[in-house]
Amino acid sequence: MDIKDVPILKTPYYKGKNFCPNPVVKYGIPGYADSLLNPKVVGTPDYLKYWEEQLYYIHNGIQTGGVYIPGRYYYFLNFSTFSTVGGVVTPDMCDLHLELAYLIDYAKANGKNIMAAKGRRKGISEFTQKAVVDYGYRFNFAYQAGVAAGLKDYAEDFMKKWSLADSLIVPEFRMGTLLNNDDEVIAGYKIKDKGQYIDKGTNSKILVRTMHTNPNMFKGLYLNDVIAEECGEFEKLKEFYSATRACLTKGNKQIGTMFFYGTGGNINKGSKDFMEMWNEPDSYNFIKFLIPATRFYFPHYGGATDNDQDVGEIPSLLSGDKKPYQLIGVEDETTAKESILRDRAIKKKGPLKDYLEELQNFPLDETEIFKKMFSNNFDIEKINNQQDAINATQYKYSKYRLEWILNDKGERGDNPRVRAVPAKDTDDERDCVLIMDAYHPNPKFQNLYVGGIDAYDQDKGVSKSLGAMCVLMRRNTIHPEYQLGPVAIICTRPKRKEYFFDMCCKLSVYYNLVGSTLGDKASSSGIINWYKDHGCQKYLAVRPTKFESTNSEQSHEYWVSLNTYSRPLMVGLMQTAIYDYVQNIWFPELINQLGNFDEVTVGSDNDLADAYGIALMQDISTGTAPRDLNYSLKDDPFMLNSFEDEEEKEKRVSLEQDWKGFGR
Repeated sequence: MDIKDVPILKTPYYKGKNFCPNPVVKYGIPGYADSLLNPKVVGTPDYLKYWEEQLYYIHNGIQTGGVYIPGRYYYFLNFSTFSTVGGVVTPDMCDLHLELAYLIDYAKANGKNIMAAKGRRKGISEFTQKAVVDYGYRFNFAYQAGVAAGLKDYAEDFMKKWSLADSLIVPEFRMGTLLNNDDEVIAGYKIKDKGQYIDKGTNSKILVRTMHTNPNMFKGLYLNDVIAEECGEFEKLKEFYSATRACLTKGNKQIGTMFFYGTGGNINKGSKDFMEMWNEPDSYNFIKFLIPATRFYFPHYGGATDNDQDVGEIPSLLSGDKKPYQLIGVEDETTAKESILRDRAIKKKGPLKDYLEELQNFPLDETEIFKKMFSNNFDIEKINNQQDAINATQYKYSKYRLEWILNDKGERGDNPRVRAVPAKDTDDERDCVLIMDAYHPNPKFQNLYVGGIDAYDQDKGVSKSLGAMCVLMRRNTIHPEYQLGPVAIICTRPKRKEYFFDMCCKLSVYYNLVGSTLGDKASSSGIINWYKDHGCQKYLAVRPTKFESTNSEQSHEYWVSLNTYSRPLMVGLMQTAIYDYVQNIWFPELINQLGNFDEVTVGSDNDLADAYGIALMQDISTGTAPRDLNYSLKDDPFMLNSFEDEEEKEKRVSLEQDWKGFGR
């Protein structure tokens, strides 16, 4: 039967009698085939027959004890070595790795990719290094693998492991190298022909690159496999995917395979992309493979070197009618979970940081894998709980394009208006804003919203920072269930900064943020001038003096200077708002950035979190409470726009009609 049609059977895999997936380890290489013990056996019929059989098993797999062992897993079990604190060891038989071997063969047969979210110390990197990369490099002609790491340490660690395994491989599988350094290995050798040296051999290659913020390192290459280690450290994971997928295709058919791995506790800057791809695997041609802490955990009933093993530590596996030989490689997830929960109960009595690290290192489900590390003084437990709520709920917001409403002359007029048009699937995400479905602006109320902007003055070629804007509903009696809740966000980097300026300007107009759009003064001259030049100066917030020190010499007219004095004050507002109102944050990117937020660094790259903090500053700076226009429009002389001319009345009526159009 074709592997394309074979479903991936779930563990546990119970074994039959005489199950032996690693005869080379269990019985050793026979003397007639052991060239290390006796070099004279090389070339003898028995020697050739033995190694031809091994190559056959490596390419085609074996059937043992009623269980099929794929070729790549046979190679892993019989010819792998690892360096541990106890010395150099060979791998134990484990259902987790057998299942992964099945999945790899299935993915390759069907032109699919594999995405794994995993706990720590599951042996996945070692398995992939040997059963995917080294397997292809050693047994396929002109094989090429690309190993991408988010940080340099991961790339170096991968090559160290590969180099150790290469040095310990049996002589029959050794290969010469034409090039061998930390970034690239090329298999082959040189021969002299007519006075010139010629490259010979398989010409297989392993390319190792540190991506981090550069997603284009493999662009233009042809690759059989791409291994992305610790995807949570890839700040531009989706861009890396887009730039690399063509490397794996022939025409419109995918030939190679991508392996994206993310480990609990290391899902940081790239968590937004990793989570989006994890939640929408079909859109990226991935098969998801969740590896919780209960897999490959103590007590792990491993080794196939001895069928008569002590099973006294795993009563849950033997509580039924299974015999010891049937349980070779089977994982006791029940006892593992009990052990993990006991450790958690102990950690929970101590520092919160230790407890959260325990959850990240030993996650029981995918929500725990994506939990944030204790990175600041925000209530990280509340942030993680809200992240879980977001993951468990359908989006409460939609994408829109904002458009200027022009008059008969094609002009905006003195009182510009904006409409929100639902975005199409074909619209560029960079041109869209996200708006909470239940909280489009209501023109009946004034001073209900404030806006915060973290802008930039240089186009993408110069800076990697995104631009961000957050519109916040203030504390109010109008919507008591939604205090200090973000209602609309922009977090993007269009091709031109002027387009970002225009998006923010339109959002200010849409929510009528007159005098209530506050931004970071640093690198903001361009956007301030844009507001002025396009008739929207009245939406800019004046400099909030309550966030300045008593000896401040600031004299600029608009916006706030985030410095060593004002930034801690902003962070304090954020801490309080998160503690009291984090349940009102439903934008995944904002929750993600709050978990990564750097409290100290001025100019951090969590732009949307900064915009949220700036909006909180404007909420404090705005002296007038939210009001119902119908109640106090004519009676309160201190209200902004305390009278309406015909154009303003037309604008308000139009906005009320738009409001009704959204079903409000």
